[in-house]
Amino acid sequence: MEKLNVIYEDNHIIVVEKIPNIPSQQDKTGDMDMLTLVKRVYKGKI
Repeated sequence: MEKLNVIYEDNHIIVVEKIPNIPSQQDKTGDMDMLTLVKRVYKGKI
């Protein structure tokens, strides 16, 4: 998996560059999606 390119981040917002060929959010295929990926990478960072 590629490293996330964080464009902007503060206490309430995170903006990352979307990785090509990865869905933005979960769908019926069950493939990894950007929303889940960002949540996993930043879990516990608050």
